[in-house]
Amino acid sequence: MGDTFSRRMAIAAAICAALALSACGNGSGTHGGATSGPERSFMMGISTLPRELNGKSYSDTFELAAKTGEMVLIQRTPPWADFVPGADISEGTAKTTASERDAVDSKHLRLFFAIDPTDGATGRDRLAGLPSSMTGKDFSDGDVRSAFLTYAHYVAINYHPAYMALGVEMNLYSQKNKADFDNFESLYFEAYDRVKEASPDTQVTVTWQYEDLQGRLPTEDQHFPAWQLVKAFDAKMDVAAISTYPSFAFAKSNDIPSNYYSQLRGFTEKPIVIAEMGYSSASGAQGINNGSEAEQSAFLTRALVEAQNLGMPFVIWFAGWDPAYAKDTPFSVFQHIGLLRDDGSEKPAWALWAAAARRPYVARSAAGGG
Repeated sequence: MGDTFSRRMAIAAAICAALALSACGNGSGTHGGATSGPERSFMMGISTLPRELNGKSYSDTFELAAKTGEMVLIQRTPPWADFVPGADISEGTAKTTASERDAVDSKHLRLFFAIDPTDGATGRDRLAGLPSSMTGKDFSDGDVRSAFLTYAHYVAINYHPAYMALGVEMNLYSQKNKADFDNFESLYFEAYDRVKEASPDTQVTVTWQYEDLQGRLPTEDQHFPAWQLVKAFDAKMDVAAISTYPSFAFAKSNDIPSNYYSQLRGFTEKPIVIAEMGYSSASGAQGINNGSEAEQSAFLTRALVEAQNLGMPFVIWFAGWDPAYAKDTPFSVFQHIGLLRDDGSEKPAWALWAAAARRPYVARSAAGGG
């Protein structure tokens, strides 16, 4: 699979950043309407990854999140040039903030904002989106550190997200750039304090790519499990956040070990959350997706049971729709990851998701998700 899996996150972040200037619409969500079924103790959400590259599709992601859950994920590379020392916040960043905040608030959603600083297009071996004056810089550079801290503070005071990730799938960066990972770790601890000062109720974390954390991804970078990374951040990690895409690692959902998610309990006592998840509904790109619609449904059923049994505060399915633009691009591994097809028709897993969303949500006090 090489670096293709890693590159999809940078592409997703760039898409969301580009589309965020479009107005996101108003209106109240329907997730607070009629409920049925047993209580669930976890919130449900999707990301703002659109099915097409236009403003309406971006707006639709907020609508879908409000209709079938309580949360939405915005994942973005920092606009570094706006936040280096002496810089002013651009009109584009200001408009993005205003439109997204309005969409989240008007639809009564809880926001998970994930700052994604590394470059998936190069296998997460460097920082993403740096201005030309900062090309080649890393987390040891003073301006990079200042910009990251300032942006984290900006997100905290302007969005007041319920949850916030200060780094996405950072175990991949650790593999590609071990020398700089220590610099990121110290920066994370600084940023954690900065966010808490600005927005004390925000639950702060960093996310780990779960299949890679266990050394299970079929990549050129095969390695032993890296559980020690989770333990290193535990002191200032409000929840243990993972991204998980088992169709990249297992031929069938039944091949996923029974303790697959519960084993994380051996390395942290913090609540476990699924920051993003997916399972391909078709075999696909580069021959690495072992999916079908039946297997996607089976995995979703498993994930929802795990969320209840493990007391997860929330789970987020990464793509509401299959991204129509994914075919024949580095993002093609996600071509069939949505719960809905790119034409809007429903896959079998969609009915499972919608039924779970109708169950009344009652937070567990210990889960931290209320």
